[in-house]
Amino acid sequence: MSYAIIGFGNIGQALARAFARNGIEVSVATTRDTESFASAAAAIGPTIVPKILREAVARGRIKATNRAFEDDWIFAITVRDADLTNIREYVDTQALARAAAMSGPESAADQPDDGSHLRAS
Repeated sequence: MSYAIIGFGNIGQALARAFARNGIEVSVATTRDTESFASAAAAIGPTIVPKILREAVARGRIKATNRAFEDDWIFAITVRDADLTNIREYVDTQALARAAAMSGPESAADQPDDGSHLRAS
């Protein structure tokens, strides 16, 4: 199991200290560069891993349905010793599913196997 704390203010740091006391690795994430809080994270303990969160919105149109979508997503980026070590992407898959949903007699069996009907234009 992995743990993450979003925000590294007073409450986030108090939570991080509780994890560190128990030797549990936890990621701490903010929208600021990790350099701005890496020393505070390191001071708490080696099990505290700074991450950066980047928010964005993707907009497009599904070719097969001609429906527009707006998909909020977040990248959680781990940086250790100035090296990028991990990226996780979180997307609103339901926004894409709603836009790609076919109405009427069309079914998935009628669609190309390569998923080209789902690509945004």
